[in-house]
Amino acid sequence: MSEKSEIQLESTTTSLQQNEKNAEPHTINVQENLETSELKKETNNVAAMRNFYVISFGYIFFTLTDSGLRMIVLLQLYDKHFNALQISIMFTLYEFFGVIINLTGGIMGSRLGIRVCLVSGLFVQVVGIAMLCGLKDKWSSWSSLTIIIYVTIAQGFSGIAKDLVKLGGKSVTKLVTKDDNLYQSALFKLVAWITGAKNSVKGAGFFWGALILLYAGYIPALLILLAMNLIIIPFALIYVDHDLAVSKSKKKLTFKEIFNKGRDVNILSFARMFLFGSRDLWFEVPLPLYLRGPVGWSYLGTGAFLAGWIIFYGVIQSTLFLKFITLETNFTLLIIILIIGLFIFAFIFAINSSIHSFLILAYCHKDKVAMNVGFYYMANAMGRLVGLIVGGVLYYYFELDACLWASVCALIFCTIVSCFLGPIPENQDEQAKP
Repeated sequence: MSEKSEIQLESTTTSLQQNEKNAEPHTINVQENLETSELKKETNNVAAMRNFYVISFGYIFFTLTDSGLRMIVLLQLYDKHFNALQISIMFTLYEFFGVIINLTGGIMGSRLGIRVCLVSGLFVQVVGIAMLCGLKDKWSSWSSLTIIIYVTIAQGFSGIAKDLVKLGGKSVTKLVTKDDNLYQSALFKLVAWITGAKNSVKGAGFFWGALILLYAGYIPALLILLAMNLIIIPFALIYVDHDLAVSKSKKKLTFKEIFNKGRDVNILSFARMFLFGSRDLWFEVPLPLYLRGPVGWSYLGTGAFLAGWIIFYGVIQSTLFLKFITLETNFTLLIIILIIGLFIFAFIFAINSSIHSFLILAYCHKDKVAMNVGFYYMANAMGRLVGLIVGGVLYYYFELDACLWASVCALIFCTIVSCFLGPIPENQDEQAKP
């Protein structure tokens, strides 16, 4: 081999070695970037699930205190000889603020995040309970009208609190699911679990409220609930991300954008109004008063039945599976028929409610989930408000059977409206379309 060829070979070898050295840092950088990306992805997933656990359990724990408070107030008012119409009036502000807060709270969640809504709701609930504690020595000295106004305002604070907390509990399921086309199954399971668990705990809250009212008394029972709300606040402040559910869009909302959420969301919200109106026509005030009055059940008996009904309803929502229920045979035929009918209603109502809760999240875009869910639950609260008022009037003038017939009519309207719903979108781009 000539000297010239040897020089060329050495030059080529040196060049190849230099290229390998130059490529090695690039390979290391790519590998490091991949590892960093995976680490960030894993960290984000952990953070998302941490938010889900804290918000979900905070929402469920709050529900226990809120339903307990409802039972305490309702039974206390009945014992102070307020009638169904007066009691319904005292709960109207609770439901009315549900309408307002679900609308404005959705905007608040999109601008400030779920954590602000959750913590604000807990503080407002404390204010509402503290107001009710102020009635300790006023039952006999204040007029009925003054008590009605005072309790109505206190319940208004509780209504604000409930829907601020609910906004976070219902929205977080959407925020921790994947954006791909296969997310629906996981989303439905999360929605069914949190909705069913919340309603089962709500049922337990009815019994809990009746229990502590019976054995602890009015003021101690309220103080217990107040302390339970304060426990949740530090966990929400520490473990929930401050920017969770904050919308990336910075443009100002118009009146049209607030109320026009797209055809399917609007139709679903309208159906939801009739669905929950059909329940609260007889459940919120008429049924507890009927069990406590004409039937003559005790605090615990009334609380236990309402708890059992709600827990059954929650189990159906979370598992979609019906277990056999045994009924005692020492009631009159009328009461047996009523109980069986109410449990059948609970079964069907729970399935419909679970599907509704899934559909609202499937129809809305992640970037606007808090606002869309808020609008949807505004319709929910409107149905509850109308059901509460109409139910109280019907029970006062025509007894329980009129409430049940009105409920049937509301369910028929809900069914008709639901027939106009469109198919579930397969991706986030379709969800964003109006």
